[in-house]
Amino acid sequence: MLGQTVRVLSVDGGGIRGIIPALILEELERKLTRRGKAPVFSRLFDLMAGTSTGGLIVLGLACPGEKAGRRVLPRYTPADLSRFYRDRGADIFPFRRFNALRAMSQAFTDKYDYRGYEVLLKENFGDATLRDGLCPLLVTSYDINRGLPHFFKHRPGGRYWEDLNFRMADAARATSAAPTFFEPAVVESLGPEVRRFYLVDGSMVANNPALIAYSEARKLYPGALRYVIISLGTGILPRRFSYLDVRRWGYLDWVSPSKDVPLLSEYSQGQSAAVEHMLNRMPRVSFHRLNVPLHQGSDMDDARPESLDALIRATEEYLRVSEPLVDAAVRDLW
Repeated sequence: MLGQTVRVLSVDGGGIRGIIPALILEELERKLTRRGKAPVFSRLFDLMAGTSTGGLIVLGLACPGEKAGRRVLPRYTPADLSRFYRDRGADIFPFRRFNALRAMSQAFTDKYDYRGYEVLLKENFGDATLRDGLCPLLVTSYDINRGLPHFFKHRPGGRYWEDLNFRMADAARATSAAPTFFEPAVVESLGPEVRRFYLVDGSMVANNPALIAYSEARKLYPGALRYVIISLGTGILPRRFSYLDVRRWGYLDWVSPSKDVPLLSEYSQGQSAAVEHMLNRMPRVSFHRLNVPLHQGSDMDDARPESLDALIRATEEYLRVSEPLVDAAVRDLW
């Protein structure tokens, strides 16, 4: 990559709101195709990174599928991924009534049973492993035993002997094991060295993994002339908390599920803004942040059809009014 441009895709966490970056990827695919460059994202990008639902997206784009001549096609396209959120979102986050009681129970136990979710991930990723990935990958999680970030990595070429191999389904489970929603994931690396890890959602490390992805790209391609980073968010929430709201809050208010866990949501938005600020000022970096303002609150686990329809409409509106931003990203990918 000496003297060349390195292209990086980074996708945020955000639960069911992962349908937003999936739809944006569909639009990027359409625009690139119109320019005569029908993209396979696992070949277009030199590194793909994701957190939580973003981890599921990049793993899906890199998961090997059918062969086309000498090449292996990805198992999933952006359209497949957006369809997954529409068709299977309610299987991950089943809606139940009596929301006040459900929110209260979430203070004492996990909100959802992880077992059905694990079956769904195995169904969609099969036996594919990170080393089967069609491009370099970085997927975030957090090791609760060691108190350290854990990064699932696929770095081709055999130079990185220290990288452990995992099933893609296990990496997907770990990166999206959001505290209070799912139990921590217990995953084991594949041989010859088998190690066990106890992991939770990558948002504990970086809900927006773009800066970590840039650091990894610098290691993988130190001689690159330029780094193009396409960073996809999962929606800008309209909810804000005023001083009058929070001045009398205690611990339970800051972690209340009925308030969408303000401690986590504010941390995630602040971290993402800091990442955007830094990458916009990095030398030799062309940073494109595409994120959708939401006109109403949308919980990360609200998979009801009407809520998904609202997310789709908001994304379509954003793609219309922000077409110059999208076109600028396409030109850099061209």
